[in-house]
Amino acid sequence: MNNDSLRIAVIGTGHLGKHHVRILSEMKECKLVAIADKREEIGRPMAENFKVDYVSDFKELEGKVDAVTIVVPTSIHYEVARFFLERNVHAFIEKPITKTLLEAGEILKLAREKQLTLQVGHVERFNSAIIKLQSLVDNPRFIECQRMGPFSKRISDVGVVLDLMIHDIDIVLSLVKSKIARVDAVGIPVLTDNEDIANAHIVFENGCIANLTASRISDEVIRKLRIFENDKYCSLDYVNQAITMRKKSETEERISKVELEVQKAEPLRLELEHFISCVHEKKKPLVTIEDGKNALEVALDVLNAIKSGSKA
Repeated sequence: MNNDSLRIAVIGTGHLGKHHVRILSEMKECKLVAIADKREEIGRPMAENFKVDYVSDFKELEGKVDAVTIVVPTSIHYEVARFFLERNVHAFIEKPITKTLLEAGEILKLAREKQLTLQVGHVERFNSAIIKLQSLVDNPRFIECQRMGPFSKRISDVGVVLDLMIHDIDIVLSLVKSKIARVDAVGIPVLTDNEDIANAHIVFENGCIANLTASRISDEVIRKLRIFENDKYCSLDYVNQAITMRKKSETEERISKVELEVQKAEPLRLELEHFISCVHEKKKPLVTIEDGKNALEVALDVLNAIKSGSKA
C-alpha cells in the first residue's frame, strides 16, 4: 500500500472530531476521503469545506476506506469499531476504548484475529512533556494528578472519571511498573447525573501511591502531574508542555531547580501520525488495545469505589 493510497475517514465530527479532520486532511501519508456524522448540519458543511465525501451513516463507508478514526460518544465505540474491524479496516478509537471490559475484550480479540492496527486515543501519551518525562522517571513513590476545567455540554454520556481522569490513569499505569493493591475513591454529581468531580487514591503493590483529582466544574483549567522519587521531584504542566525538576545537590545540602527543555508539538498530530505509521509499517502502537483496556479497568474500579462509598 502506497502512502497516498491509504484511504481514511473520520467517524464523528464534534469537538475533537473536527481536529481529526483538519490534521488528517494535511497529512501526505494518507488520503482523507470521507466524514461520517448523523448530524448533517455539522458533517456536510465540513465535508464540503475539506472536499471529501459526506455520509450520515458510517455503514455507507463499507468498501470505501482502509482506516478510520472513531470520535463518537463512548456508548457506540464498540458498535462502530466492530463494524470496521470485521471488514478489515484499521481503527483508531478515542478514549475510553469502550464502556465495558467485555466489549474491550471482544474488540481486542477481533483486531488480533484480523491482524489489524488498533490504537486507543490516549493523547497525553503524545504530549511532548510526557515523552520527555518517561526517560526521567525511575521509581515513582508518590504521584499527584490534577485535571480540572469548566463544565462543557459536549460530554453527556459519561462522568468525569471516564472523560478526564482516565487520561491520568493511563499515564500513571505507564509510569508505575507494579500491580494495583487497592483503589479508594469519592465522587459526586453536581451539574449532571454522573460524577462531575472525583478523587481516586490508588495504592500499588510496590508501595507507590497515586492521588488523582478530576473536575469539570472548575473555573480554571489545570492539567498538572507531580512525581516524587527518593532523589528528585518532577512537576509537569500538560497545557504548557513544561517540566520542572527539583533534585538534591550532590555537593551541598540544598535543592536545585531545573527547567527542562521540551520540544513542543501538537499532541493530537503526533498521535495520528503515529497511527498512520503503524498501519503502513505494521508495527505495534505506543498505546495498544491492552493499554486502553487496562486504563478502562482501573477507571471502572474507581467508579465502583465511588458507588460503594455513596452507599455507605
